[in-house]
Amino acid sequence: MLKITVIQESQGDVLIKLEGKITEQWAALLDGECRAYLRQQKSVFLDCSHVDYIDGRGVEVLNAFPHSHVTLMSAPALMTELLHIGGRS
Repeated sequence: MLKITVIQESQGDVLIKLEGKITEQWAALLDGECRAYLRQQKSVFLDCSHVDYIDGRGVEVLNAFPHSHVTLMSAPALMTELLHIGGRS
C-alpha cells in the first residue's frame, strides 16, 4: 500500500509525503497525483523518507517525471540506488 499525503501546498509548489510501497499497483496513482500538480505548473517535492519498497514500475514512474519540476527528498539509500540504476541521477 502507498499512502500519499499533501503536507503543504502553495501557488507554486506542493510537498507530498509518501509512505509505504511504490509498486506497480500504486505507481499509476502516484503518477496521476503528481501529473495533476505538474499540469497546474507546480513544482512537486516528494518526501520519500517513509518509502520502504519500490519495484521496477515505481522506478519507471519516478524516473519519467521531469527532473526540473519533481524533486525527491530524503529517499532511502536503496531507493536512491535503484533510481540511479534506472536512469535518474
